[in-house]
Amino acid sequence: MTTPWEIPKEMWAGETVAILGAGPDMTPELAEGARAYKCIAVNRAVKFAPNADMFVALDPRHPFYADPGDFKGMRICGVECELDALYAGMFYETVQIAQGHTIQIRNNALAAIRIASLAGAAKILLLGFDPERYEEIHAHTGFYGLVQGLEQIIAELRGKGIQIERIDSHSTAKKRRGK
Repeated sequence: MTTPWEIPKEMWAGETVAILGAGPDMTPELAEGARAYKCIAVNRAVKFAPNADMFVALDPRHPFYADPGDFKGMRICGVECELDALYAGMFYETVQIAQGHTIQIRNNALAAIRIASLAGAAKILLLGFDPERYEEIHAHTGFYGLVQGLEQIIAELRGKGIQIERIDSHSTAKKRRGK
C-alpha cells in the first residue's frame, strides 16, 4: 500500500539532481553520466538507471511496478493505491497556454522536477527530455501543454535561484547529430 510522504525540504539541499526523462534521446550513456548526482528516473528511463535514487511514475499501472528488477531506490506513485510506493500528492501543474487559456496537467517529468526542487536541489539536469515529441505522440488523446509547462516550471525555478540545464533534449540533439 502506498505510504503518505512529505518531501523533506533538506533531503537534497544544495545538491545537483539529474532527472532522466523518457524521451527518445534517453540513452544508457546519458544515464551513466548521471551517476555522479542524485538521480530521478521517470517512466521507461528506469531501465537505463536501476541505480537511481528515485523512480517516478504517477500511473500505478506502469510495468515497472510489476517487475522492479534490481531497483532499490524510492518509488513515487501519483495515486493512493496498493503499491509499495510513496505517495506525495497529485502534482498537477497550472499551465498558461495563451492569454486567458489556462489548464491543469499532470506529468511524470514535471512531477520529478517539482520533487527535486522541493527536496532542496540547487541544480537540476534534465536528460532525455523531449516534450515536443511527447505532445506529438499523444496528440490524439487531447493531451497538450507539456511544452509550455516545462518552460514555465523552468522559469519559475530559475527565478528562485535553482539552476536548470537541459542535456540532449530535442533542441540540442539535432545540433549534436549534425556534427
